[in-house]
Order: sequence, then C-alpha cells, then structure tokens
Amino acid sequence: MGSANGPFICFLLVMMIWIFAASRENKIYPIVVAMCFLPGNISINIGVNFQAVRFLTIAGFISVYLGSNRKPLVMNSIDKCFFAYNIIMAVVYVIPSVNKSGAAIFQAGQLVDTIFLYLFLRNIIQSKEDVRKIANLLSICILCLIPFIISEYFFQKNLFSLVGRTTLNIRDGEIRATGSFSHAILFGSFAAALIPFLWANYKYRGSKKDLLAVLTCIFFIFSCSSSGPLVCLAGVLFFTWFFKYKQYSKLLARAMFLGAVFIHVVRESPIWHFIYVRISIKASSTGHYRYMLTEAAAKEFKNWWLLGYGDVGPAWHLKYWPWTHAPFTDMTNHYLLVGVRGGAVAMIIFMLTCYKSVSALGRYSLSQKADSAQFLWWAIMVMMIAHCITFLSVAYFGQITMLLYLTMAMAAFSQNELNKSNTANIR
Repeated sequence: MGSANGPFICFLLVMMIWIFAASRENKIYPIVVAMCFLPGNISINIGVNFQAVRFLTIAGFISVYLGSNRKPLVMNSIDKCFFAYNIIMAVVYVIPSVNKSGAAIFQAGQLVDTIFLYLFLRNIIQSKEDVRKIANLLSICILCLIPFIISEYFFQKNLFSLVGRTTLNIRDGEIRATGSFSHAILFGSFAAALIPFLWANYKYRGSKKDLLAVLTCIFFIFSCSSSGPLVCLAGVLFFTWFFKYKQYSKLLARAMFLGAVFIHVVRESPIWHFIYVRISIKASSTGHYRYMLTEAAAKEFKNWWLLGYGDVGPAWHLKYWPWTHAPFTDMTNHYLLVGVRGGAVAMIIFMLTCYKSVSALGRYSLSQKADSAQFLWWAIMVMMIAHCITFLSVAYFGQITMLLYLTMAMAAFSQNELNKSNTANIR
C-alpha cells in the first residue's frame, strides 16, 4: 500500500463515498475538505502508485458524467487552452524520453489528474450560488486547520502524522509549517491565494467566521516561513485594494508590463535577477538559486523550446551550479516546469490560459451590477493572479493543484456567462 496507512485509506474512502452519495450541487464538499486535509503526495500502490488526488478525481468524474442530471459542457477559449496545453505537454514529454513506456504511463496519469478533475469542477460550478457555497466551506476548513498548524509551528508536532505526514520542515532552526501539504511554500501559497476569496465572502455576509478565516490565512503564511508566500500576500493585498480603482485595471496592467520591460532594459542584470535576488524577504530564501535557474533556462532555450527534455530532465545544475548538489529545476518555477516538459508551445499556451482566466474574471466582475458581486469576481481574479505570482517561486503538485483548477473552472464559468450576455445583446 505505498506510503498510505490505515487512517489515510479510511479518510480517502469516506471522501469517495461522499462524492458518490452527494447531490450534484454538493459534490464539491468532499473535494474542498480533501484539498485542505488529505495529503496529496501519499499514494496507494495498486501495481502503480495512485495518489489521493487521482482517486478523488476519478470518483468525481464518474459520479458526475455517469449521472442523469449532467449538463453538457459549453466549451470556451479557456477550456480549449487548458486542454491544449495539457495534451501537448503530455505528448511532447514522451518523445525525447529514454523510458518511453514509463513516460507514457506517467503522462497518462497526469492527464487523468488534470482533465478529469477540471471537467468535474466545470460541471459542478454552474451558478454564482455554487461559488458562494465553496467560499463558505473554505472558511470552515481553514478554521478547522488552526489546531494542526499551531501544534506544528509552536510545538513541533505534526498532527497529520495520523494520516502519514510525519516529517517536520525546519530550515536554519526555523519551523516551516506545511499542514497536510507537501511543501511549506505550497501551504503558504494556498493560504495567500484564499485571502481575497474569503475576504469577499466576509464583505458579502459580514460573518466574523469569514474574517477570522482571513486572519488565520495570514498566520498560516507567516508560519510557513517562506519568502514566496509573503511576496504573494503583498501582491494579493495590492490587487484587492485596487478594486476601488477597477476602472483603471487595463492601465495598471500596461503600466506593470512597461515597468518590467524598463527594469529589464536599464539594469545590468535581467528582470529575473531583480525579482529573485532584490525582492528577497528572508535571509534563508533560495531566491539566488531561482535566479540561476531562470538564467540557465534563458541560456539553454535552444535545447528545450521544441521538445523539452522528457524524463531525462534538464540537469542544468550539472553545467551551471554543480557545487550545490541541488537541481532546483522541477520545484522552483512552474512556468519553466511546463516548458522543460512540454516545450515552449505548451508553456506559451499555459501562460495564455492564465491570462485568459484573469481577463475573463476581471471583465465579468466589471459586468456585475451589485457591488458585492463585483467584488466577489474581482477577488477570484486576484486569487488567479496569486497563482501566477506563486508560479515564479514553486512548481505546483499535490492538492494545491485542486485549488488552481478550481480557480480556472470559475474563470471558465465567468467566460461562459460573458458569452451568454454578449449573445443576448446581439439579439
């Protein structure tokens, strides 16, 4: 049974049974609970290693797409980009791989994890009420996580050891809380991404529970003791505050782009040196290695732009920083991870998916009449921006991918609503 223990398997079975037993509109509940409490990197060996996310994905997909009340999915540009970059990355990855059968099996599993989960979420999110329901449940889950993180951060005891998460993450004598997540940065980034969503729910309901959940997320960010989530928090606070000037959002986007180009041109070092080395909050941060990674990616572009590296991996560290004994390639930049696995085409389409998601959520927010609805969809847009910021500091794996696909599914829903509105206006 791989690394899974008895309590983990029981918890997983309860979540799967819950998915099948729940009505369509309530199937999101076990997914959100698992996102917060079920370690995504623990696997069960059934000939091959199946992680928890894959079991839940298959259960959710089957329960929805074999159900009698399933509605047909209306594909839009976000959906097409999402499927395109995942399929291209899977196919391209196999071509240069040495162990082609192993690479094919690996990518087949990745496609199940991504496309099945995304299709499940797209079918579940069919109204604004579904989105509010998700926010309410996330508030409860965040509050329920408090004793786990307090125990880990202050008493060095990980209560998730009950389901197999036994390790403590310590760097330079400082505890880096991870909760049920595989890495401290993933946990802190998860909390940072949720802040605007939970804050919008508080503004709508006025519930102290939602406010406490927001404050709890801030505590989680500091407890993970990582620079990336702190930078993400700063970005989240700025873009959430900018809601009062939302009519200037396009101007802000252009100004930020031109500012980045200006910094890149006038400085002796490239823009990624400014991002990773100059914007460093913690002394123990690995920002310098992230800079070296991006620098190596730029120098080696001719070697990976077409087909990536497959299962061989880029191994840039052997050429550029062999003294560290730390590859840092597949864990510190999600954009580059997509690139080295699927080539430049997959990476560009992935970035286009992110851009379209942010754009659709922003436009849908501005199209709403009620201030509370405007702020809700603006907050979800900020949550998507938080993912885009985090991609610069860590590659996603485990249950945080569930939050990413949930955010993209919300963006695709908003795009469908915009398309309906445009069609009605034409008529």
